[in-house]
Amino acid sequence: MLALVAAVVSLAIAVGGPRGLRGLIGALFGAVMALVAMWCALRIGHARQTGHWPPLVTTAIAAAAMGLVGALAMLPRHLQVALDPVRAALRKLPPSLDAEVRDLCTRAAAIWSTAKDRIADGAGAALVRDGVLKTLEVAAKSAEVVPTGSSEAELAQRVADLDQRIAAATDGEVKAQYQAARAAVGDQQRYREHIRQGRERLVARMHNHVAALEKFELAATGLEAARAASSGAAVQQLEELSHDVAASGEALLELEIGETKPSAGAA
Repeated sequence: MLALVAAVVSLAIAVGGPRGLRGLIGALFGAVMALVAMWCALRIGHARQTGHWPPLVTTAIAAAAMGLVGALAMLPRHLQVALDPVRAALRKLPPSLDAEVRDLCTRAAAIWSTAKDRIADGAGAALVRDGVLKTLEVAAKSAEVVPTGSSEAELAQRVADLDQRIAAATDGEVKAQYQAARAAVGDQQRYREHIRQGRERLVARMHNHVAALEKFELAATGLEAARAASSGAAVQQLEELSHDVAASGEALLELEIGETKPSAGAA
């Protein structure tokens, strides 16, 4: 009987509440909490320690206990778990990220924060979300490529010193070793230059991608008004912008920095 009453109470609470899987889980949770609340009331009402209490006091305390526990059955109607992949990806960005790249990531996340509430079309919102996630993914990968070892100034100084040693060497073996060392240092310089160019390309493409996202988000939020005015040009323009966003996102993912490593040389 307690289970039946708990089920009825749970169904009554679930009326007008969430639907689908969340509604089912909420109804089951409500039934369990209602059952526990009634069990608490019965335990207080039939306890040996409360047998000498006045019936009115015992009933009031049992009802209060049932109400305190039973209130938990209302939680599923008021709690909502929102999993935002963009916010999660933003929190996972490494602290060593370049300041300009981090600023672009923040701008991209702000675009999604606005678009997810203002863009009614599910496909358009998904396009913005995926575009922002691509931005954050590439930014996180860029932080993994960090030049180590000597700085550019130190490498330039070593090259100048080795050039002087090569010019002054009279022994063939000594000169060959200095030349091998000079080649190895030159490879390091080229590798650093490759990383620098890769980062510049990355930042440039991220700027382009974020600008495309901003443009698409602005156009998508105004689409409802354009549809109300029966303007097909706005819909066509939005489709073109969606292709631009997708293309810039793919180009961003294809960009690799630090891919070419210097050839081996003797130190």
